[in-house]
Amino acid sequence: MTATVSRVFVTGVGIISPAGAGRQAYWDGLCSAAPHFDELPPLYAGMKPGALGAWVPESAREAAIAATKSEAGAKPRLAEVYAMYAATEAIEDAGFLAGDPSLSRSVVCVGTSDGQADALEAIYAGNGDGSSRFSSAGIPSSVAQVVGSAGPAFAVQATCASTNAALSCARDALVSGIAETAVVVGCDAYSQKNIIGFSSLQAIGPTGCRPFSRDRRFVTPAEGAGALVLQTERSLRQDQHPYAELVAASISNDASHPTTPDPAGVRRCHRRALEEAGLEASHIDVIYAHGTGSRINDEIEGRIFVDDFAHAAVTAVKGTIGHMMGAAGAAGAVAACLTLRHCLVPPTVVDPSEIELDLNLVTGAARPVPNVCYVQNNAFGFGGNNAISIFRRMS
Repeated sequence: MTATVSRVFVTGVGIISPAGAGRQAYWDGLCSAAPHFDELPPLYAGMKPGALGAWVPESAREAAIAATKSEAGAKPRLAEVYAMYAATEAIEDAGFLAGDPSLSRSVVCVGTSDGQADALEAIYAGNGDGSSRFSSAGIPSSVAQVVGSAGPAFAVQATCASTNAALSCARDALVSGIAETAVVVGCDAYSQKNIIGFSSLQAIGPTGCRPFSRDRRFVTPAEGAGALVLQTERSLRQDQHPYAELVAASISNDASHPTTPDPAGVRRCHRRALEEAGLEASHIDVIYAHGTGSRINDEIEGRIFVDDFAHAAVTAVKGTIGHMMGAAGAAGAVAACLTLRHCLVPPTVVDPSEIELDLNLVTGAARPVPNVCYVQNNAFGFGGNNAISIFRRMS
């Protein structure tokens, strides 16, 4: 397909996370470097007690429920509520009101790993009321309603790489001329299926996520949603002040192993993202690492940083807010845009003495980066899903 638009910009962001509701609560939470973790209740007889997870705080969850509406007769599930809340904040941040004519043909693309898993779990437990939608397709439909769009609306499921994959789809749609605006959302809610799966893999435990620490051991599952408004250059209004230009959103799949990432495939995705952006590794100033805190994932990703991105400041937010699953890429993308706006990199919650590799890892306190230009956001998932987005600072 012949490209008709060459530049795509982020004009609004929104998020709800274990740090609270809204981008300010999120940014403050990241910069404070205080983990937002709690104990997960055991879900079956053999599940070890004391495993940690991260939830959206009750006050933030209730605020999101109160601020969102669903179709008559339909009971919204939490992933849907979180997605609608984040999307609403993002379009308002971009200077739009719901139903704005400029949004009427927007592309709505939702990245999610578990979708409406809690609805299925309720039905299985005999608690379903029959009115709950459990298809992932219901989420983009609800987001489209709050946006006021009658344009293409669809979900992308690529495990924990889902949001960056959704960014890639939306960016392609704008570059090809299908639409002038897009609302991209990543969301996942607390899922018993997810917790049981991680427990069976012995991937969760009483120690929180400690990305790139030599003592790292466990993933900390979390929930929430993040959203970005994308616009073509010609759709920008004079009163808008974009956070960034989205210069690349590259995806790949290794299909080599259900859970273990392929080092060569992860490296290829890094090269593909740089090629798409027309950059060299030396141009990247800041990297939001996938940084799950698991042994092999951090080893593979960290080696790439040491070999190819030695000068880039690296941070991993999962030590603060946990792993938001399909929304992990959204958490990184929103943070990348806020780094470009504030010229600041939040710290990774590990002690410098713990760092296993010779990484330029930001720890302790937020680090000023006054000359930041390019920020990279990594997201990788089970099944060999790789996705990387790169954002450029507005000059």
